[in-house]
Amino acid sequence: MRRLTRPGAALAAVTTVVALAGPAMAASVDVTVVGLGGTRQFNVEDLSGATLTALDLGTGQAKPFRTHVTDAGFLPVSAVTDDYSVTATLSNLYLKTGASTYNYAVKIPSSALGIDFGATPLAGTGISLQDLPQLSLTGTMSNCLGLTGPLKTALGLGTSGLLNGLPLDPSNTALSTLCTTLLTTQSVTATVDGVVQNLVPTLSSVLDLPSQLGGATGGTFTNASYSAGTVGAGDTAGAAGAPTATAVSLMTGTHNLSSGLITALSSALTSALSGLPIVSTAVTPTKTTIDSVVAGLGTAANGLSNQLSAVLATLSETNQATVINGLGLSATPLAPVLADIKGITGSYYAFPILTAAPNNPVAGTYGGTMTVTFVQS
Repeated sequence: MRRLTRPGAALAAVTTVVALAGPAMAASVDVTVVGLGGTRQFNVEDLSGATLTALDLGTGQAKPFRTHVTDAGFLPVSAVTDDYSVTATLSNLYLKTGASTYNYAVKIPSSALGIDFGATPLAGTGISLQDLPQLSLTGTMSNCLGLTGPLKTALGLGTSGLLNGLPLDPSNTALSTLCTTLLTTQSVTATVDGVVQNLVPTLSSVLDLPSQLGGATGGTFTNASYSAGTVGAGDTAGAAGAPTATAVSLMTGTHNLSSGLITALSSALTSALSGLPIVSTAVTPTKTTIDSVVAGLGTAANGLSNQLSAVLATLSETNQATVINGLGLSATPLAPVLADIKGITGSYYAFPILTAAPNNPVAGTYGGTMTVTFVQS
């Protein structure tokens, strides 16, 4: 069954019949949630990745399975709307009297079953992030007399024809002001938007995943489920006055930018930007764009930055790129923040183990329903 509870949130139940000493069948449902430009899917699977249709415990053997959240370019609507939880409830197991009929007077209580976890209960794989970095643009500029020939040409100065560092043509007031300032002030400082980078961080802990994993606590199904659609729904006598079903936690995911993830992203970002030009007019990887540089310089508190922005705005795109790349400026990435993340791709897993310890049940095959529920906040 599937129910959308509100924008950005979803609840799904995947039903699996649990049997002792007999085969079992059930249905499962994929759930998709749409974020800003991507999707999130949830499924319950066997350990090979096939959709789980049954768990046959035989005479009481433990059976592992996995829950799987898949993000593809997913971005939450707000900072907390990609948090999620995965829980399981279980009906009593009832003696089967036919293919789909049960003797509700003969049962193994749900409290005889529980969820355990092994040494590695949680994992994340294939994690990549689309990161829009913020770059610190800094440098020391020469005065107008000391510029290289190509820069003078790009600025419209020519290789000669300067008087005290000022162009002979005084009509370009923006350039005149810049050159005057450069006689005494040469430091450029601004923060600019970079270009979106696809980063694959090296992570060693589930606590550093972009959806920080936890919640693999397991436990016993103390109170049985009698919910509609489960085997237990037929036990009307047992349902009367029964307490709320025990929801055993299998997995949680929390929107995350831990110090470990920041470090890993910073390293990946530095590697991705290494060797790239600051800007380019060609379709090629760059650190940032001409528009971002002009905008960043224009809003900087530094006076020289503002003046350089004004001059750049008077030039062609080709000359803008020549000036920006030729002034000896450096573009260094700042530490990533949550707002820089524009998409997340990857898989998140929990590996529960269903266990049973029936206490001398009447001989026969028993069936029940385990419902695994995914809820996104």
